[in-house]
Amino acid sequence: MKKHKWLIYTLPILMLLLFIAIMVSGPWLKKPFGTQDRLLESIQKLEKQVQDKQWTQAKTQVEYAMQAWDRIVNRIQYSVERESIYDILGALARMQGGIAAKDDQAIMEEIYYFYALWDNLGD
Repeated sequence: MKKHKWLIYTLPILMLLLFIAIMVSGPWLKKPFGTQDRLLESIQKLEKQVQDKQWTQAKTQVEYAMQAWDRIVNRIQYSVERESIYDILGALARMQGGIAAKDDQAIMEEIYYFYALWDNLGD
């Protein structure tokens, strides 16, 4: 009987601690864990490629960024707001469209919008 009383108090406390840890882990989880999820680095490279009008490399870079974002979303989906996830996905999609249209001004606007979203992600 005494063992069950201990479990009644310990289990809810452990569950609360686990949920809090998940909720505050966004800033840590958005950081790269390998070579296939370096999103911020990818967007910085994309910015340089767009400025230099290197459209073929920019297309490859934005495709990498989309794949990196897919990996990151799987990690952060429980620790950040869904709206933030959609906003970043939208910015990446508009960058992709801008590259297809070779519209450097529109891409640069989206890149800086992405930077603002990224800085606030998980905060």
